[in-house]
Amino acid sequence: MSTLNQLDTPFVAVDLDVVENNLLTMQKKADSACLKLRPHTKTHKQPWLAHRQHELGAISITVAKLDEAEVMLNAGLADIFIAYPLVGDSRAHRLAALMVRGLIPTVSIDSHISMKTLAQAAALAQKPVRVLVEVDTGFHRCGLAGSGVTDLASAIAKEPGLELAGLMSFAGHIAGNTNQDRIAAIIAEDDEILGRHKDDLLKVGLEIDTVSVGGTILSHNLDYLKYATEIRPGIYVFNDMGIVRSGAATVDDCAARIWATVVSRPGPERAVLDAGSKMLSTDGPLDGSYGYVVGHPGWKIARISEEHAVVEFQDGSGAPDIGQRVQIIPNHVCTVINLQNSVVGVCGGQVRATLPIMARGGTH
Repeated sequence: MSTLNQLDTPFVAVDLDVVENNLLTMQKKADSACLKLRPHTKTHKQPWLAHRQHELGAISITVAKLDEAEVMLNAGLADIFIAYPLVGDSRAHRLAALMVRGLIPTVSIDSHISMKTLAQAAALAQKPVRVLVEVDTGFHRCGLAGSGVTDLASAIAKEPGLELAGLMSFAGHIAGNTNQDRIAAIIAEDDEILGRHKDDLLKVGLEIDTVSVGGTILSHNLDYLKYATEIRPGIYVFNDMGIVRSGAATVDDCAARIWATVVSRPGPERAVLDAGSKMLSTDGPLDGSYGYVVGHPGWKIARISEEHAVVEFQDGSGAPDIGQRVQIIPNHVCTVINLQNSVVGVCGGQVRATLPIMARGGTH
């Protein structure tokens, strides 16, 4: 049995005990709030973890792209929410092929063009597609607002092969906030907007069974939800510094850590690590750093290039020696995992497994 110190850096180590605790904690939160859990697998991209989430009580899983859906389907997971608008003939044919193989899809859309893509897939596969209309609740990415929501929902309800299931949102504008009152206000507003649109649908005779909200920070603050029926957290499985800064997790809850080595000390207040943008997320910086160096709060990863991370020390304190190994909690763990072919699974400080990232690099 190898130890982490025997592995060549840089690499990503995942503490499986922390992962299990994170999964249990979120499932208990959802159950206590009488909400369904449909976790987003874009963070971990590993079918065994998706199966574990299902075993603990998740109703199904969420993915972003058809590549990810295919990997999960190949692993025996058929009920999948594709939280991404599919557009065009190629994606209609690919979705239909997956449906013929057993995929039971729910797809979120925000346009009539995407609706026609799903209708084409349903006709090709001779199977229905459940559809959620994406609502813009303030993040201003995908999603409709105003009467556009009811207009699209009404069209879906009339479209052969499609089943109007409900509404969805992603309050991504929560990210970056550290003020708890502001976080609560965003969550409450997200929920209220969805509730108003649900009422609008009822006024035109459209009943829905799903109001789906996303995000790990939101999912740790369920007391502010009144209309949501399900949550779609993703990052919670590992957590990262973005989640820690929001107050939704602690450093000890962060299961995925990048191990790196000090390879240069070119100045008294500067060192260089062997983990650059090919290992670390470029999101941020948060508090002036591209990740948190565990045990060294005075260190800041000030700059990163492809193979280098430049660390600066506040007041020159705690300066490292060349060859010293450190652990880094990334700002955004999803992009870090997507950069890896595999990660190291660890229990009690011992390496237990090499875990392939099977759904990485998805583009379709």
